[in-house]
Amino acid sequence: MIFALLNNLKKQSFTGIAHIRTKEESDRIHWKVYFNRGKLIWANGGLHNNRSWQRHLNKYCSEVDLKQINFRNSQQYRCADYHTLGIFLQRNMTTQNSITQLVASKVTESFFDIFQQEKSTPLELEEEALSLSDLIGDSSDYPVISIDIEVAFKQMQQQWSAWIKDGFTSVFPDYAPRIKSKEKLKLSVPSVVYQNFTQLLDGHRSLRDLAIGMNKDLLLLTKSIYPYIHKELLELVKVPDLNLSQTTSNNVVKTPINSNESSLIACIDDSPQICQIMNQIITRANYSFLGIQQPIQAVPKLISVNPKMVFLDIGMPILNGYEVCTQIRRVSKLQKVPIIMLTGNDGVFDRVKAKVCGASDFLSKPIEVDKILQTIDKFSAPNAPSVMKSSS
Repeated sequence: MIFALLNNLKKQSFTGIAHIRTKEESDRIHWKVYFNRGKLIWANGGLHNNRSWQRHLNKYCSEVDLKQINFRNSQQYRCADYHTLGIFLQRNMTTQNSITQLVASKVTESFFDIFQQEKSTPLELEEEALSLSDLIGDSSDYPVISIDIEVAFKQMQQQWSAWIKDGFTSVFPDYAPRIKSKEKLKLSVPSVVYQNFTQLLDGHRSLRDLAIGMNKDLLLLTKSIYPYIHKELLELVKVPDLNLSQTTSNNVVKTPINSNESSLIACIDDSPQICQIMNQIITRANYSFLGIQQPIQAVPKLISVNPKMVFLDIGMPILNGYEVCTQIRRVSKLQKVPIIMLTGNDGVFDRVKAKVCGASDFLSKPIEVDKILQTIDKFSAPNAPSVMKSSS
């Protein structure tokens, strides 16, 4: 029904926004589909408008330094996201092919959600005619990338067919998997599976977030964990969207904190999954985040950002955590920055070695949200120690 109405807008060479909403007043969901002369240029909205924007920037524009972009300048336009992409092209910060892929993926994802929602909830469509300049501003300096609605719909239908083939009709990709009972899970799965689940499936990251963070196909990821949902070891829960201020890059996420001191917390770990987990925990606590996966680049990057504190993995190739910690402590401006070592081996020898290298504290993996937050609070307190104290 909704897609027939959207197709009519194509035939009318419509320019503007098609507002698609659930009819029920409670928990109303709103999508926006943007047209230029009957062609699609963008789509957004839904449960996770900001999360989706962040995922697509991370996947298709990872080379763009978002610190150079003033996102507020784009907010004056009705399709602010697209205006931002235009700035990327205007400044040669990425390629037209990358933007084309991003736009196609974003539209297809929105169409998937609209199509799935319409299976259970009546939707309504409202047209808002606008000029192209109202939508995206002056586009004379970059090409206006658009896609045909029939192409996007066909792509979505292929994804939907594969999704329902595996019995996921009522499985929403924006819901987050969460462990129902750690005790039952531990008794039911191998230890390596248990460790992975406790690190990743905390109920804060949606299936789509996990797929991007782990570089896995969404359908394959969902298939891999669904048996545990069926056994009631895991459950899918609704998770809120990110704040707009959190949707910048996969490496640095800016949030407004006290400007008198650094609000950036760094994590040095060669595992992208660990960096993704730490990113989520730290940004939710209203700190900026810097993920460093190449330990050899750690010291120069830390010098440039002057972090509030550093979480540092011990077991890394080329340079291990002890060596990196020693290098950090040799830099005068970093000597008092708290360094918290992360390891899967919590032994006396490891703690002694960490202390000798100048570490401030020591946390065991798997990562637990509460322990990370407690550690941040501990070293944010006045007169907090910068190095580990001797055991009494």
